Amino acid sequence: MKQEDINNSIIHKNAIINKNAYIETFSIIGKGVKIERGVYISRGAIIYGNALVQSGTYIGENCIIGHPQRADLLTVVENKMNTMDNEGPLISIGANCTIRAGSIIYSGVSIGNNCQTGHHVMIREKTTIGDNTVIGTNSVIDGNVVIGNDVSIQTGVYIPLFSKIGNNVFMGPFSKLTNDKYMMRKKFDLIGPTIEDEVSLGANSVILPGITLKKGTIVGAGSVVTKNTNERDIVVGNPAKLLKKKPEDWI
Repeated sequence: MKQEDINNSIIHKNAIINKNAYIETFSIIGKGVKIERGVYISRGAIIYGNALVQSGTYIGENCIIGHPQRADLLTVVENKMNTMDNEGPLISIGANCTIRAGSIIYSGVSIGNNCQTGHHVMIREKTTIGDNTVIGTNSVIDGNVVIGNDVSIQTGVYIPLFSKIGNNVFMGPFSKLTNDKYMMRKKFDLIGPTIEDEVSLGANSVILPGITLKKGTIVGAGSVVTKNTNERDIVVGNPAKLLKKKPEDWI
């Protein structure tokens, strides 16, 4: 690997670093990485290529950005490559984002502008996240997920493969989506829930595979949703049942 040592960090010769970006000590920047103006890379961060980190974004301590997907890892191992020479599918992090310490974001992820994570967030490959979205500490997004704009994902949320989340959605602490109806005991094509715009999930609620929560649905804390909802339903319980419609004066 062609590299240079800057501020005790290893920067690949083919990385493009704006002169107004700042890289703290002991960071590693790989081939095919582009870092724009005003970006701050904290101590111990690793950024694999291909990656685009847009202007004004903060990457916290010990984050891993562009983590190789399984196929790329196998190629690296079989060919005994230096991982910093590997260039996977593009990961793009938008402008003015905050990615807090310990977060891991795989290659093939697209994150919009003004987004932020808590600590130790995991975002797997082929995930798209819109603008102004918050992803809370210890949340896991397991890949092949679409998330809209202005979404608030609180601490400890789990979002599985093939889920779709609209705009202005609130996911309360430790709420869970699921995508495997039979838990590997019977053949079933994995399908995550579809969460439409302006839905709110209470803390510790569980949404079963393939369920659609229509626009404006509210799910009570601890509820288990086993059936599709209609717009503006408020559902509670296990299994969740209709309590009433969301009042017109609620946002």
